Amino acid sequence: MQSGPGILPVIPGLREALLMNDVMVMLGHWQLDVHQVRERVYRAPTPRERERWHALWLLARGWSAEQVAEALQRDCRTIADWLTDFQDKGPQGMTFEQTGGSPPPSTRPSKRS
Repeated sequence: MQSGPGILPVIPGLREALLMNDVMVMLGHWQLDVHQVRERVYRAPTPRERERWHALWLLARGWSAEQVAEALQRDCRTIADWLTDFQDKGPQGMTFEQTGGSPPPSTRPSKRS
């Protein structure tokens, strides 16, 4: 038996549809819908959190992880990590935690104090 790419690449859009369905199930688990995710894109407190919600919104709209990665200029593994964080932690998984380096200018203490 010949091993090939499998059936998913042969049927156009099937992989994206399956991923979209998985994302919709995740959203339902966390009691969110696509419209609420879009609102969170606009209301996110940091640019990085906004980017994560944007990625989730695009995935929920049927974009592939590869398309989202290309559009947001991120590695596909990064998109997968964000999706896993959301699956495991829900909306809390979308928050950005500073892990190193200087904090962004908007969070630095003012020198005027």
